[in-house]
Amino acid sequence: MPGLEDYAPAVRKVMTLFYVIDTSGSMQGSKIGQVEAALEEVMQTLQEISNESDDAEIKIAVLEFATGARWVTPAPVPPEEYRLKTLEACGVTDMGAAFKELDKKLSRKEFLSTAAGAYPPVILLFSDGGPTDNWEGGLTELQTNNWFKRSIKIAFAIGDDCDKGVLARFSGSSETVLDVKNKDQLRLMIEKASVITSVFASHSSTVDSETDPVEVSKQLAADVQAQTEEALADADTAPSTADWDEADW
Repeated sequence: MPGLEDYAPAVRKVMTLFYVIDTSGSMQGSKIGQVEAALEEVMQTLQEISNESDDAEIKIAVLEFATGARWVTPAPVPPEEYRLKTLEACGVTDMGAAFKELDKKLSRKEFLSTAAGAYPPVILLFSDGGPTDNWEGGLTELQTNNWFKRSIKIAFAIGDDCDKGVLARFSGSSETVLDVKNKDQLRLMIEKASVITSVFASHSSTVDSETDPVEVSKQLAADVQAQTEEALADADTAPSTADWDEADW
């Protein structure tokens, strides 16, 4: 009779959570600092979600864009292996370059190459301005990518100068673009969005070919908004920027 050691654990598919982060000059200071801090804080929770899921292993991929775009993670990594890197905010906003990089890596030959297969990814896009390059050309290419079509996408408009129209084109709806007005919202939204989308996307029973990813993204974005507001209310945190350096926000 075989012993317990003779039974190999079930091989799980991979669900990759992509963070696409604007690191242009206007993100300098508190904005980029809050993004860094939130990413560092949420990794342990994401690892716990991954460990507890029978269906999917969660991995993280981070892409930054300013003057050009580059991967902070050369390949997707488990949350526990993500190492915080200081993001330097400078340069312009080459969002089109980021879209092209995403298109390259959303492939079974690239970041979605796993022995057991992959679930549709989650893509969270953060920006505080408008693109300075040919973003429409990059987005048009990206929108032909089947993995992108099936992905859950939420965009975060940081501050009042962000081009929400561009973000809505990326995420598929104005309802999947969330306004971020201050540092408390930003940090909480990153945490809530990371957890809510990962829990949903890492369960096979919730993702199938009949699911409309834009409609799912709308509901998840609404959940992120609601949970963020609830957390702010519980903390009795006034939605103001009084404790910011106004030049940074």
